[in-house]
Amino acid sequence: MKIISLALSILTFFSTIPAFSLDLGALDKEYFIEAGDVISINVLPAEEFSKEVTVQPDGTIEIPLLGSMKAQGMKPDDLQKILTAKFSKYVANPSITINVRKFSSSRVAVIGQINQPGYFEYREGMRLLDLVAQAGGTMDYARKDKVRIFRRLTGPDGKIAEQVIKADLEGVFSGKMDKNIPLASGDIVYIPRKPYSTASKWITDNLVPWATLFTFAITASLVARTKK
Repeated sequence: MKIISLALSILTFFSTIPAFSLDLGALDKEYFIEAGDVISINVLPAEEFSKEVTVQPDGTIEIPLLGSMKAQGMKPDDLQKILTAKFSKYVANPSITINVRKFSSSRVAVIGQINQPGYFEYREGMRLLDLVAQAGGTMDYARKDKVRIFRRLTGPDGKIAEQVIKADLEGVFSGKMDKNIPLASGDIVYIPRKPYSTASKWITDNLVPWATLFTFAITASLVARTKK
């Protein structure tokens, strides 16, 4: 439950606004940046520092010169003011403008034991296996039978309900395509790690090579004695 709470608290990226390019001037002044949003940051007169960034699952963005900084939960105007203050240390009288190019609802995310964790464009009819394939497949120690999909639904009363869907990716890999769950825009897929994988990996990386060498040495010694 701790993993679920953490994932939902730091990886919230559902929006009822359709996914399309939109200038800052058209944004609702009360809009708060969410994980998964794509933001265009323009820096004048130093345009070489301008960049289009995606708000990562942990709510941060990577800015040239400034590094990683928190953006989730902030209003675009507030982020603009903070960036202006920070860039003023490096650029004389900087003018910062921000455009929210895409909203998080057009994306899905996959985290955990996956080769390329992060956000991916959502398309109609997208299923669990499609996302995993696009993210480069699972890692060696993925617990594929315990996958969880975190989803937010808006009820008739307008309230947001959190839903956790159990998924069996191991079954999908075994050919049980009925377990290939359809995804919804804004879903977060979490692939956990096998509980024994850390110890198992340490044994594989450290003990097995030495055990193999030791076995080889003993075998070589016995062969040498036999020849005598």
